[in-house]
Amino acid sequence: MNRKLTLFLELTKVSVGNASRLSYSPSEEEWKFLFCMANNHTIAGPLFDALDLLPAEQRPPRKVFVDWLATTEKIKYNSRDAFHNAVWASKKFMQAGFRNVILKGQGNALLYPNPLLRHPGDVDVWLDGSRERIISYVRKLFPSIRVQWIEMGFPVKKGCCIEVHTMPSFMSNPFDNRRLKQYFVQHSKEVFSNTPVSTEEGEMRIPTTRVNMLFQLTHIYRHLFNEGIGLRQVMDYYYLLQLDDVPSHINETALIVKKLHMERFCRALMYVLQEVFGLQEDRMILPPDTEEGRFLLSEILQAGNFGHADERNNIKKNQWGNFWQKTFRNWRFISHYHREVLWNPWYRLTQFAWRKYKGYN
Repeated sequence: MNRKLTLFLELTKVSVGNASRLSYSPSEEEWKFLFCMANNHTIAGPLFDALDLLPAEQRPPRKVFVDWLATTEKIKYNSRDAFHNAVWASKKFMQAGFRNVILKGQGNALLYPNPLLRHPGDVDVWLDGSRERIISYVRKLFPSIRVQWIEMGFPVKKGCCIEVHTMPSFMSNPFDNRRLKQYFVQHSKEVFSNTPVSTEEGEMRIPTTRVNMLFQLTHIYRHLFNEGIGLRQVMDYYYLLQLDDVPSHINETALIVKKLHMERFCRALMYVLQEVFGLQEDRMILPPDTEEGRFLLSEILQAGNFGHADERNNIKKNQWGNFWQKTFRNWRFISHYHREVLWNPWYRLTQFAWRKYKGYN
């Protein structure tokens, strides 16, 4: 790993309080690289907080600091808006008769020391109800909305991107996906009955810790085979694993992970969490795998948030071009995660056929 990337990983450890300084004082060019990487992985906000923790001689030059400050202030503004939208969406669905929880997003932001510094994204909402009932409700309001296997858009509010979920996540392998769905159904009562969390904008529900531990692991796994994994998702998981009740759920989560044939990925992610953020051993779901972890970390550092920094993600402009591009892209994972790679084309073709049969756009 080159000096610049080493510096970047040192800065991520400072940001979560697991280091107090960098190994040396970066040059202006290196600070520009650190700022660029922080933006590529949408963790510029949390890393900005780390700047004040560094010794005076290791802090960035004024130009980089001012640009970073401006970016951070924009993140804070957008985060306040995202919290407002999440609370608004939760209330909207409750009024329509759907118990719900906010997945990822602003629920994860609440785990951060400063929630406003987490770069916000879409508002993802898991609704309590059958897939048919949820789809019927959404399509009654938006007949032409694109319906996917477990999610669909809900463009009810201008400037707010809401995604409605019938299930939190999925896997391409149908047998593993059935086990994952059974897990979510089994724990749905505890999730939708979870005590609401309070924000300045109001209350909303988020998943319980043990469900979140599995859900967010599968969510990160899913992104590996789609656009790519960014460090924001990994940082979310780091802060989730810092919760007080995590140790009591580790053995159960590890058992489910093995049943879902995600053991290799989980071990790799534990290595990444240790290398990037300094995750403690007693917070690891499974022991880290160095070889697999180095491969995964390389993929993450190249990809950036949703793969936007990955030049290999040259998405074609037509549907079938996109299908084959993703298929060949995923082939580099065949020796690591063959169950998902081999079943992924089948999953996408099955979803395509299902949408056509149902008449969904």
